[in-house]
Amino acid sequence: MAKARAAGLPNATLMREALGLVEARRRKPVPRVDPKLTFAIARVGGNLNQLSRWINGAVKSGHARQIDALKVVSQLVIIERQMAQIVAAHTGGGE
Repeated sequence: MAKARAAGLPNATLMREALGLVEARRRKPVPRVDPKLTFAIARVGGNLNQLSRWINGAVKSGHARQIDALKVVSQLVIIERQMAQIVAAHTGGGE
């Protein structure tokens, strides 16, 4: 059981691998992140997705003249970069 924990595998998988029945895939451990941060990023990501769909729909339907799509898209890029910085700062990737 200790070997399985050290390998980051379930006991059954480690035993199957030892018997040569399967070859276990090694996975990187999932970083610990505050659930509130995850929820907030998911909400912002969902909103960004809705805005992007709206812009794409306006462009496809010919209503892009009614909105300043370039300004909206540039703001979306800024928000996306800020989100990436927030995630990096909270997962140790921004050091």
